[in-house]
Amino acid sequence: MLELTFITSSKEKISHAIYLSRDYPVRISKQKNYGIGYVEPRIGSREELIKRSVEDAILRFEKTTKNANEKFFIIEDTSVIIDELSKKAEYPGVDVKYWMRENNFLSIDKMLKKAGNNRAVTVRSDVILVLNKSLSDKFKKKYLSFTSFSKGHIVEKEVYIKTQPLYPWLNNRTFNKWFVPNGENVPMSKLPISKADKYDFRAGAFKELYTFLKTQNYLKADTFNEQLELFEPVAFIICGPSCAGKTTLSSFLQDKYNYYHFEASDFMYLSYYDTHGVKSNVPIGDFAEDALKKNPTIVTNQILRYLRQFKHIPILVTGFRSHLEVDQFLKKYRGGLNIEVIYVESDEKIRFVRNLERNRADVVNSIENFQRKDLQQFKMGLTIIKERFEQGVLENNESLNELYELFESKYQNQLLGGLMNYNKKLPEAFKRRSLENVVIQVLYDNTLKSYTTTEISHLIKKSQISLPKSKNNISRYFNQNFHPFYEISVNADGKITYRLSQTGKSYGKWINRNLSL
Repeated sequence: MLELTFITSSKEKISHAIYLSRDYPVRISKQKNYGIGYVEPRIGSREELIKRSVEDAILRFEKTTKNANEKFFIIEDTSVIIDELSKKAEYPGVDVKYWMRENNFLSIDKMLKKAGNNRAVTVRSDVILVLNKSLSDKFKKKYLSFTSFSKGHIVEKEVYIKTQPLYPWLNNRTFNKWFVPNGENVPMSKLPISKADKYDFRAGAFKELYTFLKTQNYLKADTFNEQLELFEPVAFIICGPSCAGKTTLSSFLQDKYNYYHFEASDFMYLSYYDTHGVKSNVPIGDFAEDALKKNPTIVTNQILRYLRQFKHIPILVTGFRSHLEVDQFLKKYRGGLNIEVIYVESDEKIRFVRNLERNRADVVNSIENFQRKDLQQFKMGLTIIKERFEQGVLENNESLNELYELFESKYQNQLLGGLMNYNKKLPEAFKRRSLENVVIQVLYDNTLKSYTTTEISHLIKKSQISLPKSKNNISRYFNQNFHPFYEISVNADGKITYRLSQTGKSYGKWINRNLSL
């Protein structure tokens, strides 16, 4: 598979390029350095802008990329030509990015009406392929350009645009929000993808690019129509010490990419409760350490059993402490997803402060006890996981946005694959109005505290969902078996209370999105 580095600061462009590359054996990668990819001068000449941009990009690429002269990279320039305002020169032309910042619909509408109100417009894309040394010597050029267009008009009236989650280039931030392709009556960003594809102003340029690479034998004919690899969903195993950011990263992946989250500690608690009950004085940490020594698959097997109902649903698992757990999961997993192992690490002092700030039931109030907890987890095998999967190590010592951007830049193709595949086949559990689904839903909607079974029964009754709602049914559900979906505690009155665990919150989020109760 050919890797093409796309040098751009636009996440929308990256996503669009990945989408347009879905039928080709090409991996679109983001620039490896996190600085500026190139300086784009603000000048009116397209040829001069491209020339100076490419020259600067080559210099920076060579400084930050090993064996740079053996590799390809691309940049893309979008321009807009409004007929009525382009009598002397293209307007706004290649200046469209800055023009969009300096104008709004009202100012543009005023300009058009003053000039005669011909609203015809052309959107143009120039994809620039910077050649490797072999092709550069062959063609006596440093780069080649591929161009495509789409024609239409600017909307008469601004309409509300909501960014399409699977196709983020169809949004309310780019010219697509005002551009109505010929033959349509709504802006590009409002069109379903099946129609938007017909008018995609970048599609032709990317097609020409890949046709060229195929003729030069960089895309092999027998894999030219390969589609599944680029958009294969990926299961993530996210490990790391307490408060490193595993759950935070998992929540981000759930919210943005619709991943389903399994927290390993929820299944360890399940084994703990099955063994000791709810009111035991045996510390969960001691139980877990001993359990993993004697039975390394105690958690893995439970998660794998639960995973049988999942097919192409993108999943993530957090909380494995032992390398043996990871090994067993990789060995025994029989689902349809590739697996990536991630290790999130963070400075001990930073993690301790996070532990105090989040103030959960398991908060550790002294640095000495926090260090002891760390030592116990490292002894279980965390250190070995980090060493064995060093390519998946992510540092989380700065802002959360930096962690998210680092993760997205590293796994962008896999994440888009998850988005495009998650709804292939929903598990049956998400499709039925079971008592369990109702309980999880009402607790998902009521997260302020833990509830007794009687209080949960009242919540269900208040929700007006048409199911048997007596207190006895709820008590029977909780008393018959322990479940990985709930955190269990004992209140001041000695009564057992329940709230959703991380696994339960993920279940609740999925029910909320995919099942109408």
